[in-house]
Amino acid sequence: MSQPSKSEKQAQDTQLKARDEASRICTEASKHAYEAYKEAKKQADIVYNEAKKIAVDKQAKNEADEAHKNALEQAKKVRDAILEEAMVVFRSSFDQATADHIETTTKSLQAIKDADEAYKEAKKQADMVYNEAKKRAVDKQAKKEADEAHKKVLEQAKQVRDEARRKLR
Repeated sequence: MSQPSKSEKQAQDTQLKARDEASRICTEASKHAYEAYKEAKKQADIVYNEAKKIAVDKQAKNEADEAHKNALEQAKKVRDAILEEAMVVFRSSFDQATADHIETTTKSLQAIKDADEAYKEAKKQADMVYNEAKKRAVDKQAKKEADEAHKKVLEQAKQVRDEARRKLR
């Protein structure tokens, strides 16, 4: 496998940065979700303990138990919703970074292929012109000039191809 091109390397770097940022945001959102849950649980526990202290009968204690249970369930639902949303954002960012990388790599490979095809076509045309010039050459000097011109055209075509490939590397 060849070295990644310059544009592919940039795409990889961008992809990694986007993934790192998405991961950081997801981690931060998770931390906040758990902190919010802990705080809600703490408050629910305080209210529950106070309600149990002032409850005078079994019915009031059962109602306090049920209210506490519902408060904890609501806190968990809020935490889970925050975590779910953070994961959706993370996955979306990750998928977009991957798609961008694939697109850049595909374009780079196509550009290299196009440069190679253009070189082959230029070489083919140069060979045709060279063969025709050789046929028409009447002396050694004319054949030598045709050889030199052919060599020069091929070298220029190769330089154009190589320069295009270098820009993509």
